[in-house]
Amino acid sequence: MRRRALLSTTGAMLAGLAGCLSGDEPTDGTDTTNGTDTPSDPTDTSQPAESPAEVSLLSYQPAVVQLATDSIHVNDDAGGYLFLSVDASAADEPAGRDEFTFVHGDEAYSPVEPGKSQLWRQYHEDDSYGDGNESGWLLFELPEVVTGDDVRVGWPGGEWRPGEPLRSRLAAEYPELSMSFTVPEKVPQGEHPTVTLTVQNEGDVDARFVAGLNRVGPRIAYTPVTDASFVVPAGGSETWDHTGGFDTTPLGDDELDDGLHDVTYHLDSILGQESRQVSYAASDD
Repeated sequence: MRRRALLSTTGAMLAGLAGCLSGDEPTDGTDTTNGTDTPSDPTDTSQPAESPAEVSLLSYQPAVVQLATDSIHVNDDAGGYLFLSVDASAADEPAGRDEFTFVHGDEAYSPVEPGKSQLWRQYHEDDSYGDGNESGWLLFELPEVVTGDDVRVGWPGGEWRPGEPLRSRLAAEYPELSMSFTVPEKVPQGEHPTVTLTVQNEGDVDARFVAGLNRVGPRIAYTPVTDASFVVPAGGSETWDHTGGFDTTPLGDDELDDGLHDVTYHLDSILGQESRQVSYAASDD
């Protein structure tokens, strides 16, 4: 069952909108592990080439934001998406991207190739690990529920293990969320509307909310604006806002106060799609 089918939206502000996966995840309390500190198995007589690396959590989320031709949107086909930060700049021979493996039980997962998903976070700069980058992010597509004590990411000579907060989130189904999405219906010429998202978490585990925001107008066919990605605490709520910075000069005097909308925001989130319209009014100045 797709994740969106498990979620609910409430209130008159919920109808239908369009999502970068980044940011720290301080609530996860995840260990940062250096491969050189990993204890060796005394029964293992082999001598693998060690590749020291600092690995830490960037984010664990239910969707990624992808870039289309002129818009961004969320993709939640996988159960969960784990972004890790890797710094192997101290290694004489940094491990290759495909030498990192996420393991739980008998299951093993390789990192996603950066070019596979056309992530929005790669639009301005590809700061993924590998292909000459000795530091950057790795992405793993995981099942919705990952259980067991032996959950880890391994590479030659080292491993990283998630802390208890992240293990709890990995082992739990994604909680039920609800959202309100608001934008002023009218703003004075020269000003910019503020988009506000408020997300409520009805569950008993923290959850990351992910969305992508697009805009139509003024006299723009369709363009990406930004992504929204933030953790909503269990049983609590979180508010995010964004104030646009686009050029409003294309609007002529005859287009102000004409009763027609000048800008439309489209939001695509893990809770569905919604749109809000904004019209411009003549300034009092």
